[in-house]
Amino acid sequence: MHILKGEYVPVPDGLSDEQVLMYPDIMSIGFAGADVTLNFREVDVVEELLKLTGGRGVDATIEALGTQTTFESVESALRVLKPGGTLSSLGVYSSDLSIPLGAFHAGLGDNRIVTSLCPGGKERMRRLLNVVASGRVDLKPLVTHHYRLDDIEAAYDLFAHQRDGVLKVAIKP
Repeated sequence: MHILKGEYVPVPDGLSDEQVLMYPDIMSIGFAGADVTLNFREVDVVEELLKLTGGRGVDATIEALGTQTTFESVESALRVLKPGGTLSSLGVYSSDLSIPLGAFHAGLGDNRIVTSLCPGGKERMRRLLNVVASGRVDLKPLVTHHYRLDDIEAAYDLFAHQRDGVLKVAIKP
């Protein structure tokens, strides 16, 4: 997890052991300007984030994959939310998911779970692209495979079945 200008920016915590071994740099993605980097394999991220926020918790957390395995890791994302905080779940769901109610404080923590695919539309994308263009974040370690547009079906198949240590696939014309 990275803290970037007061915001908590997540580094994927659902990586398989194979992916961590294949891509050790993924654990320290170059978020230029990050004040703190937390590696979930080395520290208790919930405990550390609560320490960093003086026990108050964070305003928002993100779950971006939409699978039960990653949604179970959302328990940590819910536990670090301050009262009134928001968990943004951006994943695309292919089956029913269970919410860890204990971490959700049985709904009494005034927390919200928002499901939306890229809320904010063009404005959000413009801001995200500005962060990337400014050099404050290096996304290259996330792109593990490159495919030509003509081979997009093979790229989707690779990603859908999570083979060959795939993290992200770049499609080129």
